[in-house]
Amino acid sequence: MKSLKKRSKNRRGIVFIIAMIFIAILASLSVSMVTMSSANAQLANNHKRGNRVMANAQSGAQIIRHMLEGMPVPATLASGMQVQLAVKGLTGINAVCTTDTITLSSVTLDSATESFNAVITVLADRWQADITGTSGSLSRTIRFNFNIIEQANTVFDFGVATKGPLLMSGQTEITGFNLAVESDIFIDTSAMGNSFEIGNKAMVEGKVHIVDPFATYQIGDNSEVGGETGSSAEDNIILGVDPVGFPTPNPEYFRQFATGDVIDSSTDLSSYTELNNVIIAANTNPTFSDNMEINGVLFVEHPNNVKFEGKADVQGIIAGTAPIGSDTTLNSFFFSGQVTCSDVSSLVGAEYDAIKNETGTFLIAPGSVVDFTGQSNLINGVIACSGARFTGQAGGTINGSIINYSSEPMIMQGQGSLSFNRSGTTNNPAGFEAVVVLDYDPDSYQEIRN
Repeated sequence: MKSLKKRSKNRRGIVFIIAMIFIAILASLSVSMVTMSSANAQLANNHKRGNRVMANAQSGAQIIRHMLEGMPVPATLASGMQVQLAVKGLTGINAVCTTDTITLSSVTLDSATESFNAVITVLADRWQADITGTSGSLSRTIRFNFNIIEQANTVFDFGVATKGPLLMSGQTEITGFNLAVESDIFIDTSAMGNSFEIGNKAMVEGKVHIVDPFATYQIGDNSEVGGETGSSAEDNIILGVDPVGFPTPNPEYFRQFATGDVIDSSTDLSSYTELNNVIIAANTNPTFSDNMEINGVLFVEHPNNVKFEGKADVQGIIAGTAPIGSDTTLNSFFFSGQVTCSDVSSLVGAEYDAIKNETGTFLIAPGSVVDFTGQSNLINGVIACSGARFTGQAGGTINGSIINYSSEPMIMQGQGSLSFNRSGTTNNPAGFEAVVVLDYDPDSYQEIRN
């Protein structure tokens, strides 16, 4: 009996020890579980904050892309950026600019603790954007570039682009050489009266685009626009289109190529049958009675009224320096004979080597009126002027566009036909400042460790 009682007491001691061990293990597990849960909660919170701060950086990146993508590079950084912010509707964002940096500081997103800032560095060939998203004390940075590229001005997508009215009568025609769209018309005029008039049996093969949504126009019963006549032609006159920036012409650029004779009021013009890289001095007002060959550049200082009464065979560029807004009674080009123009790239002779790459322009005289009365013209390049007139049977093929920079009208009267051939036009013609814009480079995207 004594042995059984002793054995029973020993077992009770062992059970107590085992129970205590299990209690200790369970307590340790409980503490571990609580610690792990707390750590997981912290990890989840950190992950959430990390995602949040990255989302803020991405939001800022989208805003910067919206602001800069396709933006013309401004001549003055500070004023240019404020204009761009207004154009894109980014109110409440201020850009602080130096000569080579643009800083957008602490742009608030959905709360005071959620924001981004950006530093845009202007480099020679690109703009580099660093966008930092913040959430509380955390931050993440994204970097990408905008390349600086040149592109042709969209005004050259039209056969005629004019800041004055287009007035057509008689049996005059504006057509496309390859497609009807090559003869599309763009009108952005502030002149009083009708922006567009077409009467008698005149015809525009393409469509007419007018910026003013309240512009008035007049269509004759027998005239045609966009392949339709009468009231149906109105469907091809589009009002309220977006403005198109006219490129900045720079006729002074061509002075460097004018290495030949200087013609002034004392010059005997009867001795000239060719004008090779010639300068016509201001106030000369020459009249060339005989047929004339123009090779290289004909550089005309203002004021000047220049007349060609015979045939003008041009293998080069005519540049008139009268600025936009000049008195067109003192600055004009008058062609009463036939005009033919071929590309400068085919000129032969060392004296023309410098100008042979200056293609796409026939006449750049933004402050002068241009008057054609001859027949069967062939013009290889853009005409930039301050009012244009084609009367009688004047017309022909124009490999380019007519750009009218003034409120002076473009007038077509008589039986002339203009056929616009704009195929292969991808760059701005010679003498027009290119449009320089920013282009997002997706390959430059990277995430920077802070």
